Amino acid sequence: MTVHTNAKSRLFIGAANNTISELSEFEAEDWLEIKEIEDIGEFGVEGSEQTFLSLADGYVRKLKGSLNSGTLEVIAGRDPSDPGQNRARAAAGDWFKYPFKVELNDKPTPTGTNTVYYFRAPVMSAKSNYGNADNIVKTTFALSIDGAILELPAAPAVTMSPAAGALTAGEEDVSYTVTIAATGGAGNPSYAITAGALPAGLSLNATTGEISGTPTATGSFSFTVTATFDGAGTASAAYTLNVAA
Repeated sequence: MTVHTNAKSRLFIGAANNTISELSEFEAEDWLEIKEIEDIGEFGVEGSEQTFLSLADGYVRKLKGSLNSGTLEVIAGRDPSDPGQNRARAAAGDWFKYPFKVELNDKPTPTGTNTVYYFRAPVMSAKSNYGNADNIVKTTFALSIDGAILELPAAPAVTMSPAAGALTAGEEDVSYTVTIAATGGAGNPSYAITAGALPAGLSLNATTGEISGTPTATGSFSFTVTATFDGAGTASAAYTLNVAA
């Protein structure tokens, strides 16, 4: 990963939902982008400092108390025609919490994925600054994050070859070899069977992705191979291997 700017980062708002918290719920949300964002602000977990004075040595003891994910002060060029801004403005006038998504522009490869943050928050305010004749009218939305922030780190797109499906068939008591190759990740891949099982007599080389050996049983065998790069990137593919008599 490399250092990056915040250019082309995006902010989205979902429909009112006081209880949304699971990644699957956020990913299924129907998002509206809040457009014309100038500044997303800052957010992140901060612990409250709790102290007491020890009479034994005169030093102040410091402990971490409750955690606070912060409040975003989002600044946008005011656009009354933007559905995302309008939803955020309306949210400032009710008592519900809303799901939000922040997507950075930091994918490590052209086909990779960006870092994404999910959280829920009430919109505490939506204040517009009109100023003088030369001012661009801007609205500041205060998003008070309720609970934890979920993060999906940026990752390269990993391709498995051969693609998921049926592998070349084998024969009982006949030597067999096929190689699963993962490309697109950062660093070197390692391979593992993460579901199902290979036919008896075959094994997977964790370094090369080669499946080899002599099958000792007939039938149809289903299994999943997962490739994990030591830098960044992972992918899985489900395969079927038929062994004939």
